[in-house]
Amino acid sequence: MAKLELSRELALPPDEAWTHASNLRELGDWLSMHQGWRSELPDELAVGTTLIGVAGAKGMRNRVTWTVRKFDPPALLELTGDGVGGTKYGLSLAISPSGAGSRFMLRLDMAGRPLFGPIGAAAARAVKGDIEGSIKRFETLYT
Repeated sequence: MAKLELSRELALPPDEAWTHASNLRELGDWLSMHQGWRSELPDELAVGTTLIGVAGAKGMRNRVTWTVRKFDPPALLELTGDGVGGTKYGLSLAISPSGAGSRFMLRLDMAGRPLFGPIGAAAARAVKGDIEGSIKRFETLYT
């Protein structure tokens, strides 16, 4: 299993950060791994909502069926995903107050047969820069 957790302090009020982080229509605008939705997006999210999208990194793409596992506005959105070939994903976006702005945390879990052992650790290292860049892009777009 590969796990990656990154956070960044933003000069953006928590409610504004949450509005953008929880808007799945905007996900592809800032998260480089998200390469589009293949299902309709609901007007409102709720625990149990299922969505189909494409996740990709370093030239590899995977169709993923995502399920909302936790939805706790204005602080936490957690999705789990089942991809082709037995891959499993977890995506957690958390917003908390911090000084005059907010703290944005993104956690990505990748698991399944293709990611056992050293391959999973290599995958986490490979996408770390992409995730760091995505969080910076989030900040640039919305502050």
